[in-house]
Amino acid sequence: MALQATLQRNVIEDHLEDELESFAKEMFGKTLTECTDKEVYYCLLYIVKGMTKATTPIAGPKKVYYISAEFLIGKLLSNNLINLGIYEKVQGILAAKGKDITKIEECEPEPSLGNGGLGRLAACFLDSIATLGLPGDGIGLNYHLGLFKQEFKDRLQNAVKNEWIEKDSWLDKTDITFDVSFGDRKVTSRLYDIDVLGYDNGVNKLHLFDVETVDESIVKEGISFDKEEIEKNLTLFLYPDDSDEAGNLLRIYQEYFMVSNAAQLILWEMKERHYDLRKMYEHAVIQINDTHPSMVIPELIRILVDDKAFTLDEAIEVVKKTCAYTNHTILAEALEKWPLAYLEKVVPQLVPIIKELDKRVRAQYKDEKV
Repeated sequence: MALQATLQRNVIEDHLEDELESFAKEMFGKTLTECTDKEVYYCLLYIVKGMTKATTPIAGPKKVYYISAEFLIGKLLSNNLINLGIYEKVQGILAAKGKDITKIEECEPEPSLGNGGLGRLAACFLDSIATLGLPGDGIGLNYHLGLFKQEFKDRLQNAVKNEWIEKDSWLDKTDITFDVSFGDRKVTSRLYDIDVLGYDNGVNKLHLFDVETVDESIVKEGISFDKEEIEKNLTLFLYPDDSDEAGNLLRIYQEYFMVSNAAQLILWEMKERHYDLRKMYEHAVIQINDTHPSMVIPELIRILVDDKAFTLDEAIEVVKKTCAYTNHTILAEALEKWPLAYLEKVVPQLVPIIKELDKRVRAQYKDEKV
């Protein structure tokens, strides 16, 4: 299978110019020279995606699952061309057609999935893991409008929505769905994937969960929207305004939606590979990137106890050996704290587990300063 994939990828690479001309004719009824820069970008997008699908997925007995609220992956075209080893070849083909590859790169919308160092670290980890040939996937949310972008109007600075998802993009819609139950409602997720190419190596995945009921039209002036319409707003924005109770609750809905899907995906993959869940830590490492995905710990414990016939002690021990945590700061304003009443409203099923974990940690560390 690996040899077949390599041969398919080599066939595409050996006939790059013909493939580009073929896509230009099929998609736009033009020669490559006649295409606009944006149209050439779409041709390259499909060439790269085709070569990526013909690249061997990275596999191994143990896999990293990197859960993060942010993945600041940046524009992907040039990086993927470099990692496939065809950047200079493509650049030469385009130059011969009167096209400047840098102008074509500018046509690509940047995925609005991250904001700062937290998201850039996550993206760098995924890139490095794939380049090293290690099995490791990212898991996050498919934010339709990202954080926001700044515009000036009448000499005033305004925050506006950052629309980046196009019909033809790096996102691949899968047939994988999960049900996520909150205290007052249930939603069904849909998984989208972005391929993560290693440099001269295989391919991993960035898994992004979404809801098909999300509605961008509810965003009115600037980035204002009804925070209580959860089915419509759940995956609209990265870090929605949390200056009021509705915003705080939305953040909790988002974070639980992310970790519940992550937990279900990980356990589903374990089942597909016929692994023993009681030895989950031998096959999976769940890396929690800062506080936002931390509810994956009680969620995994809950599923193992409720659905997999684990005792509470057994579930805690397995999850403890499987999960690891990256701390980014100890600044009080960056450490998330939620009123217990909010958790009881959104994720009542986790509250008894959180209380039990708190009780055990307090018993282990008697010093009140710890």
